[in-house]
Amino acid sequence: MNEFWYSFTREKTDEQYNPTLWTRRLPTEDLLPAHVEFTGSLSSAYRKAVSNGLHAVNFGEGDLSGSMDIFRPDEVPENAPIVIYIHGGWWQWFSKEQFSFLAEPFNKKGFAVYMPGYRMAPDWRNDTPMESIVLQMQWAMATILKEAEAKGAPSVYLVGHSAGGQLVALLHQTEWSQFGVSASAQHKFKGAFSLAGLFDIRPLVNSFVNDTINMTMESAEKVSPQLLEPGVDTSSCPLHLIVPEFDTPEFFRQTKEYQEKMLKMNNPCYFRLVNNRDHLDLLEKLINDQDEVMNYMISNMQG
Repeated sequence: MNEFWYSFTREKTDEQYNPTLWTRRLPTEDLLPAHVEFTGSLSSAYRKAVSNGLHAVNFGEGDLSGSMDIFRPDEVPENAPIVIYIHGGWWQWFSKEQFSFLAEPFNKKGFAVYMPGYRMAPDWRNDTPMESIVLQMQWAMATILKEAEAKGAPSVYLVGHSAGGQLVALLHQTEWSQFGVSASAQHKFKGAFSLAGLFDIRPLVNSFVNDTINMTMESAEKVSPQLLEPGVDTSSCPLHLIVPEFDTPEFFRQTKEYQEKMLKMNNPCYFRLVNNRDHLDLLEKLINDQDEVMNYMISNMQG
């Protein structure tokens, strides 16, 4: 594993871990506002369009409790396969509601969509916000796996973007029996898709990302999929690592190194480069008919 990032200055780290600096379609200062407007308006419209098929469900207890949105329009049966989507935003921005629009293309293909929300890192009342977010999402997914078994859903797929991609990798490596998930429910987890994710969080300790999270190097190590000891058999649950062409060199390096690790563990792991896409329109274009990334995910879910 290449650890030359230790020599990065703060300025260099910020450059390498800020994808908005690497896009070619808009000025950097315009990219994020345009993304917020685009995703927010589409999401608001879809929530209204499927209001009768949109339900909020609570999960977890105490500080780890949360809520998830379930998108199951009338044409999607109770026993439909399930897609779980986990949003990004450096663990401190956005919300599940911001990305409700992503439920539409999956609903059209016959999937129920579950979108769990997590408490933002700066809002935790403890010294381990990153670990707490992981645990909260583990409880959310455990709840969904149990529900999949109860409803007779044939399969569960996990999708996450950016910070959500890191959470996907950690959930992919979770031992679900410790959360009371039966073996039969565990077997319903059939695949995971990390879109523009990160797998070694340590470089972010010395970056703009950490200015409000204040995580330590020890905490960053504990939530880095790249550093976890192998212990879970994922041979029947492939991991797909999807990276846009105009992401940063560090995103590419981390993704390839994580694929190498997974393959050495004999876990199926696939790398896919998406041409002419950046960190944000990788998501925005998923709504388009015949989008190559959406078609790639659907084909692997239906195949």
